[in-house]
Amino acid sequence: MQSTLYAGTYYWLVEYPTISQFDRKHGHTLGSSLFFPIVSVFIYLSLTLLALRFSLHLPTLSPTALHRITAVHSLILCLLSLIMVVGCTLSVVDQMPRNDWKWLLCFPANHTFPRGPLFFWAKFFYLSKIIEFIDTFLIILSISRSRRLTFLHVYHHATTPVICYLSLYNVNSMIHFGVITNASVHVIMYTYYFFCTMGKRPGWKRIVTNCQIFQFILYFMGAVAVMYYHLTTEIGCSGGRALFFNVTFNTSLLLLFLNFHSKNYANSIIKDCEHKLLNRQN
Repeated sequence: MQSTLYAGTYYWLVEYPTISQFDRKHGHTLGSSLFFPIVSVFIYLSLTLLALRFSLHLPTLSPTALHRITAVHSLILCLLSLIMVVGCTLSVVDQMPRNDWKWLLCFPANHTFPRGPLFFWAKFFYLSKIIEFIDTFLIILSISRSRRLTFLHVYHHATTPVICYLSLYNVNSMIHFGVITNASVHVIMYTYYFFCTMGKRPGWKRIVTNCQIFQFILYFMGAVAVMYYHLTTEIGCSGGRALFFNVTFNTSLLLLFLNFHSKNYANSIIKDCEHKLLNRQN
């Protein structure tokens, strides 16, 4: 039973012709030109600003309708993220040269091309970031939009598609690492959102932010290894020159997430400590 399930999953997520024969061709495959993410982000930012500016003129949705739409949206993105985690992980196993563990962090420069199942899932991940734009408009339509729509949220959503595009364009050696870790975090995050819309708010909201911060720490550790291999091997690592932009972007996100974490959870920790201290005194 288990072998049959694995074989079926492996076929549909790795060996299926559309996935196994994927070949990213600049200007031909969907979203493969720089024009696509730039226009997508421009439209996203324009609609966001217009929606905030004219929020009073937006159609009114009942809380029930908005919760249902948000629940469906969260469930879809949760399932898509889970599929990406499994598909990309199996693809890494499929494409990794035998006993070449260094390949996990360093694709040989000028010898690696955006073909095969691994890059199919990287492309799928990139396009999924466009779908995530819907998050912003669901927040704007909600009653508490003034408290929930933050600079971190908009900045994150607006810059991620461009970074994903550059990672694909430069055949970044850590592209699979980004897909697997980020999609894993999104499985947790959208599961949390789904339960919230169902009226069952889980008690692990802080875990979502902690996981987001932890993925950046893992990324920086991997980036150090990639830079080491890039500078010490003869041919270097694919995407090594573009690593600076990725590190800069992830650093900015990490700082924003740390700021968000301190503002939202530091006070609650202090209050918990004060509450426990009062209980002991009583």
